[in-house]
Amino acid sequence: MGVTRNDVPPALIEAMVGLRPGGMTYRRTFPGRPDQIPPARRFIRFLLEDSPCRDDAEQIVAELAANAVAHTSSGRPHGTFIVELTRKITAIRITVYDCGWGVTPRFAPRRDVDPLAEHGRGLAVVAALASKVGFRGTQALGHAVWAELPVI
Repeated sequence: MGVTRNDVPPALIEAMVGLRPGGMTYRRTFPGRPDQIPPARRFIRFLLEDSPCRDDAEQIVAELAANAVAHTSSGRPHGTFIVELTRKITAIRITVYDCGWGVTPRFAPRRDVDPLAEHGRGLAVVAALASKVGFRGTQALGHAVWAELPVI
């Protein structure tokens, strides 16, 4: 059963789409609030409806978006974060861009976190789900934090 234009929420139609040599790229900007993490998840789920890795991709975008909102100026009034998905032949790359002024992402498990704590393991989860992870950028300009999933 296919998805028709009438089935697609207007916000998804407004997302930017671009064809790059490395694959098809979809991008959408979200207000920097915690209530925008579920719409970011739905954006990824919609784009990967036909992919067996959509659950992992949805979890990855949730973790990266939550970090952007909680730990950078994306979460300040009028802040935003951008979710980008690139579908390549061999991989799917999820990137979340923040507004900067936050901490530098660390994908290694933190040793200073209480094992029973509810926070502090998000990037380690992302690293465990993905085949490759990384980031670029600065505190002043913002970060692009990304994770790749292999296409099976």
